[in-house]
Amino acid sequence: MVKSAPYLKQAANGVFYVHWTEDRIGKRVTTRTRDLNQAKRALNSYLLAGKPRAAPLTVRPAAPPAVPPLGEVWSIYFQRHVVPKLISSDTAKQAWRQLEPYFGKLPASDLTQAKADDYTEKRMSGALGRKVKSPTVLKELAYICAALKFCANREFVPLSFVRKLELPEPGEPRQRWLREDEIKRLKDAAYEMRIRQGGPTANRLSRIERFIALALETAGRQQALLDLTWDRVDFEIRVIELDVPGRKKTKKRRATVPISDVLLPVLERAYAERINDLVLDNKGKCWALLQHVAIEAGFADDSKRARFGQKPKATGISPHVFRHTAATMMARRGVPLFKISKILGNSLPMIERVYAKYQPDDLRDAVNLISNRPK
Repeated sequence: MVKSAPYLKQAANGVFYVHWTEDRIGKRVTTRTRDLNQAKRALNSYLLAGKPRAAPLTVRPAAPPAVPPLGEVWSIYFQRHVVPKLISSDTAKQAWRQLEPYFGKLPASDLTQAKADDYTEKRMSGALGRKVKSPTVLKELAYICAALKFCANREFVPLSFVRKLELPEPGEPRQRWLREDEIKRLKDAAYEMRIRQGGPTANRLSRIERFIALALETAGRQQALLDLTWDRVDFEIRVIELDVPGRKKTKKRRATVPISDVLLPVLERAYAERINDLVLDNKGKCWALLQHVAIEAGFADDSKRARFGQKPKATGISPHVFRHTAATMMARRGVPLFKISKILGNSLPMIERVYAKYQPDDLRDAVNLISNRPK
């Protein structure tokens, strides 16, 4: 039996071990100390007592990794997905402002159905922020679920943390659209507000007048119209390119829309009165301006007006209503749904689901046969 002389060696944990070999097999026994002098005394004891006895190796289970809070999960998701992949991070930021007080410090492993239900109840009752409806809560919870799934797929957290949750109902799609007399009331109110304000800009089309005309005649989303510059308005072939060159592509596609006969004189006047490259002068949201006009047009009473520097309350007239109005008008007047899909930049199945009900003529022959025999 060939064996080497025992010697001391300090392990990574700081404890000294007595090492030796027998038949070319390394063995060791612990001195149970991190002090070198005590370890030397232990080694001397082993040498005086004869061959040291090898201590059996024990495998200690690794301590479970610390579970990160959902606030940390959100931070990773926001920096690695929202910022580089989405056009705007405003919606995500707004959702997280509501989610953070409830979920920010919650361990990522605790995103359960019970927590989702509790959050839903508190948000819809007004116990967490202002009282909201189920579609708003659905959007917020969808964000935190997406963040957790994103981190799990990239192994920042275990995949077992991701559970299939039952989220609130999306609610009925918004059906509000404007009829011709309502559109005229809004346009008249916007004109009267401009004239009443007077000043050097009284003779120049106001920003909200231009927005109403563009939104109704192009069915463009608010952000697409805010981004619109004059170099993408082609008066020669009469088209507007709503997509920004080099813009990151998302599911919300932006179309190239012909300039209608109604919009053409408005744009020609606006071009002659332009003050910069933006068709709407600046990229500020038009929601508050639109509420003021809607109140003046009689769509809401004076209780909706802005108080003490605050924004006016919602009147039911929004930028989306103009987009929905344009699509509804086209559908009611027989425009094929595939053309409406191209103008809005939405998928054909989505357009069929929302706007097919406004085109009953293709079913009229069928229902006429219910009580009448074919000729």
